[in-house]
Amino acid sequence: MKNRFIYLFILFCYGFIFSQSDKTFFIAGDLNVNNNGIDWVPLFSRDKPSLITNFSFGGERLSISPLIRYELDGFQPWGFDIWWNYIIKKSGKFNFSIGGVFPGIVNQKITVQDENLPTTILQPWSSAIIKPSISYFFSKNFGLNLSYFEIIPLKLVNANQIESGRVIILSPLIKSFLIKNSVYIKWDPLLYTVQIEDTETGFFSAQTINFGIVNFPFSISTVMNKPINFGALTGKKFDWNIGLNYSFELKLVKAK
Repeated sequence: MKNRFIYLFILFCYGFIFSQSDKTFFIAGDLNVNNNGIDWVPLFSRDKPSLITNFSFGGERLSISPLIRYELDGFQPWGFDIWWNYIIKKSGKFNFSIGGVFPGIVNQKITVQDENLPTTILQPWSSAIIKPSISYFFSKNFGLNLSYFEIIPLKLVNANQIESGRVIILSPLIKSFLIKNSVYIKWDPLLYTVQIEDTETGFFSAQTINFGIVNFPFSISTVMNKPINFGALTGKKFDWNIGLNYSFELKLVKAK
């Protein structure tokens, strides 16, 4: 069953890629250097300075977004995900999209007892994610988005690897606040649940706040994560970071 889902997801993505008729395309990117790498699944958080690079390209409906994360200590690779998203309905107040990750890789530090190897090694955990998402806009300045993530491992490499998982995220869609039309504040709060395999579900709240100058590529952001109920998970009672961002976006028009 797992392999069928993966194959169907691959065929779905490639089918939409080659069926696109968009006349305009975009290329965008964001580089974030921060003092503490945070992940929505506490097990994958790093608690160390990190570099997060998020690129995206596509058209009006289909987009592909490689996400690459590094620990700055020794520039160790943290994770690599390729996100796919297709907007099925994009007009009016109600929007619906389907997407996911293929492949998704998180490197976990594993202790080994082998005189020919270091004490700890990085072991890649690879998975796929299926993600349907629904959003509703009450006005041009405010809406709500509900996303469901089903995590499917591509290969189990040890007994500690997660065999299944699901995340549900509810996030308000809030337009940026402008101060004298030159400084913006972007606030992205969210509530989410995490369930690993068949254990008790954890409930969390989080928010990202971004400060920047309009039409200037650099900005400052902070991410804050607070558990409401850990469930079967463990982690910090309050986790946060601060980071410096560099962002860019280019729009391209298809030649006739």
